[in-house]
Amino acid sequence: MPARCSLLRRVSLRARIIGLITSLVVAITLLLSWVASREAAIQLETNIGYDSADTAYQMVDKLNRSMDARIKEVRLLLGIKAFADHTDTPLVRAQLEHLQRNYDVVSWIGVTDASGTVVASTGGILEGSSIAQRPVFIEGQHGLWVGDVHDAVMLAQLLPNPTGEPIQFVDIAAPLHNQRGTFTGVLGVHLSWEWATQVKNSMFSPKLREQQTDLLLLSAQGNVLLGPDELVGQPLSFIRTLSESTTPEWSIETWPDGQRYVTGVARSQGFGDFPGLGWVAVSRQPVTTAFAPVERLYEIILGTGLLVALMFSIIGWIVASRLVAPLTRLARAADNIQAVTSRCAITLETGSPELKRLSTSMRDMVERLIDQRQTISRLEDLANTDPLTGLPNRAFLTQYLQHTLPEAERQQQSVIVLLFDLDGFKRVNDELGHHAGDLLLIEVTQRLKSTLRSGDVVARLGGDEFVMVLKSPDENSAALATEVSQRLLQRIASPVVLPGNQQAQVGCSLGAAWWPQHGHDIEQVMQLADIALYKAKSKGKHRLVIYGESS
Repeated sequence: MPARCSLLRRVSLRARIIGLITSLVVAITLLLSWVASREAAIQLETNIGYDSADTAYQMVDKLNRSMDARIKEVRLLLGIKAFADHTDTPLVRAQLEHLQRNYDVVSWIGVTDASGTVVASTGGILEGSSIAQRPVFIEGQHGLWVGDVHDAVMLAQLLPNPTGEPIQFVDIAAPLHNQRGTFTGVLGVHLSWEWATQVKNSMFSPKLREQQTDLLLLSAQGNVLLGPDELVGQPLSFIRTLSESTTPEWSIETWPDGQRYVTGVARSQGFGDFPGLGWVAVSRQPVTTAFAPVERLYEIILGTGLLVALMFSIIGWIVASRLVAPLTRLARAADNIQAVTSRCAITLETGSPELKRLSTSMRDMVERLIDQRQTISRLEDLANTDPLTGLPNRAFLTQYLQHTLPEAERQQQSVIVLLFDLDGFKRVNDELGHHAGDLLLIEVTQRLKSTLRSGDVVARLGGDEFVMVLKSPDENSAALATEVSQRLLQRIASPVVLPGNQQAQVGCSLGAAWWPQHGHDIEQVMQLADIALYKAKSKGKHRLVIYGESS
């Protein structure tokens, strides 16, 4: 009877060890599989998004190159002598019609005299009519001009229109001069907007059709020029926000139909002789279609992880009866896996190939966990940092003060809280845009850093509000706060040059209080500095006010 009880206890211990190893291997394998699948999915989603942005870029690039080719053709036409003299109207008309036949995107070409009257045109359309009040003549007489997409006005009833759809043009015009350099008229070309539709249709590969991709073209004002019929002519204000960048961008957006799309955006920057008209190309795919490969990737990786976990479980059950001691060591190591700092903390078991492989696998898993721990540490650093300026944020400031105050008390030092914000920053945001405001904050940050002494801290509390924390001997607090504030006032007041040769200038108002003279609670000191800041603003801004001082 005692021997039987002993046998039961041994079997129970072995079963517990096997269960521990099996559970641990399954859990770690599934965890690593989930992490790997998540990281791979994020990368795949990013690649899909950039593919969408690249599709938009290819479309706008094709349109730019096509417009550049049309402009170069117009430049070549300017060298034809008969156009400048236009004394032989039938000859000029014949040449224009020959050119129109060779370029199927041209709806109408005409030559005017110096007063704006059409003297020759394709099909004789508008000959004898004045277009002096049309932009094609008004702008074209001063130099090469490209006009944005517009509806036909004078030609709407004169040109053939088998589809019945509104006729739209892109205009190119240039002045004509005779051999003496005298202005003799304008050469005007109306490009049919159908060529843009042809460019868009040429983009649709079988892959894009399978992904249910839509391609759109927006004007500089954000109105749809090309795209699904229900969107043509409609404003897409959220696209204008995305398209502010000069590089292709992508995001996931909810469109007017209520569906979410992977949206790629690329703004026209012009090409060659074509200066660009601010067009914005947009590529969109339904999220469910675009990210279908991501879901398949999840299933594959997690399925593989389950198979691997199952494989390790089977191995553990087979070898456990003969390898109780080594497995016990591995189990103890696995229990402390979160505390290890090196893969070498896991003993390399060499008693059998299976044990060696298992311990090696656990070492590899430890190494991956260490990598994850380092990643989490980096994320904690990000949580304490303002993403725009790189300065510490409010969370970091709270932690810093908790460690700094006891040290300052031991060293019999004061802690100066210098709270300030930017005067005129809202005006910069309103007049130049939030991007300019962000660039201004980044430049101000650099100036703040150059003002700091070693050991001082400056943090961004939010918006245009900052705080400096300075340590100082008790008797020197007012002088130090005044000295640092004067440097800040001078440096921040210097104009900031923004992209596009734009200038912005802001000032700052400062309020100061210090611990422990003004209060033993640092939060109270912060509030007192805030009161002093508002007093500085009420006195006319661009100055320092120290809490408790009457001046």
